[in-house]
Amino acid sequence: MIDNLLLCVGAQKTGTTWLHSQLKEHPQIGFSDVKEVHYFNTIHNGSILLTTRKVSYIKKLIENNRFALENYFTKLSQGKPVDKGIQKLLSPVDDDWYINHLKTDKKYAADFTPEYALLPDAGFENIKKVSKQQKVIFIMRDPISRAKSAIQYYFQTHNLDINTATDSFIMEVANKSFILNMSRYQDTVEKVDSYFKKEDVLYMFFEEIMEDKKSKLVEVSNFLDLEVENISEENLEKRVNTSKKYQFNEVVESFLIENLSETYKFIENKFGYLPDKWVCK
Repeated sequence: MIDNLLLCVGAQKTGTTWLHSQLKEHPQIGFSDVKEVHYFNTIHNGSILLTTRKVSYIKKLIENNRFALENYFTKLSQGKPVDKGIQKLLSPVDDDWYINHLKTDKKYAADFTPEYALLPDAGFENIKKVSKQQKVIFIMRDPISRAKSAIQYYFQTHNLDINTATDSFIMEVANKSFILNMSRYQDTVEKVDSYFKKEDVLYMFFEEIMEDKKSKLVEVSNFLDLEVENISEENLEKRVNTSKKYQFNEVVESFLIENLSETYKFIENKFGYLPDKWVCK
């Protein structure tokens, strides 16, 4: 079981990669080899992202180091110690795999997977099952701006040209790729509030982070009760995982407003205000 699990549960396109880049070298946080483990959304939402990654790694191992793979199975059949990296790669994906996958020799074992924002109750119950204590960070961005950024990112990563896409296809992408659901923060907030203690949850707004990165990074450190490391101004200003700009027309704008207007109301009621740059026309 993991003693202290640090989770950033989303949302996508809200600066989670930036936060990961700021914390990944902290001596008290142990990250996995990849930022997004995708364990709980694989088990509870049927995501194929983790499986696809494992298949890709195995394919590369077969192509580039077949001897190491053959040696692994030879030693395994003889009951001898085997390569731990290959063992982890070939092991079944279950709770033990997840625990062993994370680096648990630090104060926190960290997993920054934005897709966890859409976990069902069973997913959050599973998180509690594999860890004694949890700290949860959830970053929110103007829901419509976040959805637009996610739509553009979807087109980029699927090698599609958004400039030639019809409005109906863009709206279909927003619906079928969970982009709208990821911007409906109320579902995530309600689940997080029900499963974790108030003092173990940090809600943040992307726009406020971008306005004062240093103070927000200090806020995260205080939340985690970590020593504040020397903060590099150059590293603070690094931009990661950005999407190209695209001008959405009125049809798509109206579609997003219609689907996400309730989120603005929920967040204002929950936190008592909306960030200045959150505008639902």
